[in-house]
Amino acid sequence: MRRNVLSVLTACGLLALGCGVNKSIHVADGETLSGGRATVNGNVVIGADCTVQGDCRTVNGRVTVGTGSEVGGLQSVNGSIKIAEKVSVDGDVGTVNGSIRLAANVSVDGDVETVNGSVGSESGGSINDDVSTVNGSIQLTGTEVGGDLSTVNGSVKLVDGSRVAGDVLIKGKRKGIGTKRDLVISISGGSVVEGDIVVRDSKRKVKVVLSSGGKVMGEVKNAELVESGT
Repeated sequence: MRRNVLSVLTACGLLALGCGVNKSIHVADGETLSGGRATVNGNVVIGADCTVQGDCRTVNGRVTVGTGSEVGGLQSVNGSIKIAEKVSVDGDVGTVNGSIRLAANVSVDGDVETVNGSVGSESGGSINDDVSTVNGSIQLTGTEVGGDLSTVNGSVKLVDGSRVAGDVLIKGKRKGIGTKRDLVISISGGSVVEGDIVVRDSKRKVKVVLSSGGKVMGEVKNAELVESGT
């Protein structure tokens, strides 16, 4: 995620165009911008039915996008990212310290990633590439993921017909007693993992629970598989 910090600072320090310092950026409902925006120590607030033909970035601020907008990539260093219904993102969505929330029918043509935070996506969502976090949970409801899904210290929950085209990966190594908690990967409501479920550290305790038509098409490696009829 270091590239996110550098990209924001480059946009502000070198380009200077559309960049703010110690202030927030607001895009009014229905407004169209021909380029992206960046700020340091401020929020990025994009209204409803906007078109932003470029990336929006901030250091030390949150990012919010209103219903029906079309935007480029969204990046924050210390802040959450919240995207309303029927938004199209032409790029990656990423933060270092913050959660990411995608409302219903949001499409992302890139990765969705955070380091310290959870990821959630509601019904009708589409993420073209990978979904990842290090310290946080992932919950997808009726969402399509074109790549892999990964975490180190978080649970995974796939419900209501979610589909992961790649693998589900539990990364990281246990370095000492109690440093990493036991994890549960729950797949239910007809949700499908088309690839494998892989726990990179064979000493981690991970349980994969399949219920209500949940399936894993590939292998389950280094995890306990539990199948439930409910």
